[in-house]
Amino acid sequence: MNTQSAQDPRRQRIVWTLLIVLILAATAELGFRGIRRALSDTQDFAVVYTSTRAFDTGKNPYDESATRAAWLEATHSKPGDANPMDLALYPPTTYLLLSPFALLDWPRARSAWLLINLICVAVLVVTLSCYGPDKLSPWKAACAAALILGFGPIHTTIAKGQLAVVAAAILALAIVAEAGNAVVPAAILIGLAASLKPQIAAPVLLLYLVQRRWKAIAVVAGVTVGLLSIAALRLFWAGVPWVGSLLRNVRFAAEPGGVYDPSSTNPLTFQLVNVSPLLHRLTSNQAVITFTLAAIAVVICFFLWKRGQYCFDVLADPTAFAAACVLGLVLISHRYYDAVVLVFVFVWALKGTSSWRRPPGLISIAGCLVMAFPVPALLISSGHSRAPFAISQTLWDVVVIQQQSWVLLIVLVALTTALRGASGAGLNSTICRESEPPESRRVASL
Repeated sequence: MNTQSAQDPRRQRIVWTLLIVLILAATAELGFRGIRRALSDTQDFAVVYTSTRAFDTGKNPYDESATRAAWLEATHSKPGDANPMDLALYPPTTYLLLSPFALLDWPRARSAWLLINLICVAVLVVTLSCYGPDKLSPWKAACAAALILGFGPIHTTIAKGQLAVVAAAILALAIVAEAGNAVVPAAILIGLAASLKPQIAAPVLLLYLVQRRWKAIAVVAGVTVGLLSIAALRLFWAGVPWVGSLLRNVRFAAEPGGVYDPSSTNPLTFQLVNVSPLLHRLTSNQAVITFTLAAIAVVICFFLWKRGQYCFDVLADPTAFAAACVLGLVLISHRYYDAVVLVFVFVWALKGTSSWRRPPGLISIAGCLVMAFPVPALLISSGHSRAPFAISQTLWDVVVIQQQSWVLLIVLVALTTALRGASGAGLNSTICRESEPPESRRVASL
């Protein structure tokens, strides 16, 4: 008869064998759904790349004729290369930061960007599993690594050549810096992430604002304004009227049928994960939609502010950071690949769920696992956009096609519940000290 001491090593070997198999399977999925598709697609990065080349040569990065000419030059006028015709929507700071890619032709630029994305995936794995405010146990670190490697938004980001993985990796490094009391480097990193992809990093600034950490805010503003000034001066000296062109492109993207139109007139609305498409399916009253979004923002900001009353560093608090990231996904127009930031939520849930019986952590883990697969896109691509059997089409669209919006709302509710607790899941005594007097908290945050 086996003793308990003999059974424990055997159980551990079984668990670690399963975790290793899971990590290998996730790595294979990354290669199949991410790297393999990136070798033949990367269409989104092609748009950013051509705009960057136009910017670098003193042309209008938001003008179609200028980007077309830059594309022909980068591809040596090869007819086999598809011409990226999507609208350029990023700020000039993005093109300034990516300007080194303008020195490369398209094949080399695509390979370099793929390599950078893979390095950033490794950065996410290492920083979130081994560093930060609170280290994970070995088996939890293995689970986090498997989720990151097998996460669908990361695969889509790599395949399309998007910027979300790079921005998320920069935010992960900012968390590590903040946890080590390196406030200025953390703020610089957040400023760089905001300059590269604003809709990913902007919600994190809430964590500085709720605690009125003006020094950190000034550093972020200095980085973003400085980069924007350099980019604007570059275009001004070249005589490029870029502001009107950018606003025109944004208007085209948001008008009926545009890629960021949340109404049913947009055939690609299933790719949007924010809540606006779901609300547009439920009601056509724009006032109700606006009020609902504003109410969500006010409620979450209130609980983040309450958290900051006893937590002198909410940026390094996993629960607050996760809530800010999900709030950004819910309110701002995002496509599926931007859900990369949910890796922060998954890691927070693992850190805070020691007994696996805390509902907020379990709900967050379940939500991240659901978001790991682009179910609406898979259904529509396989010809299942129409409701089956006797199910009404409206119910199918609201519940199934917009399921990712529901998942984000549910995860946001779970995070809000965790924020309400004085010792919520993921609370770290080195970061949040409820009993610490306000004066000492204020000194510690300077």
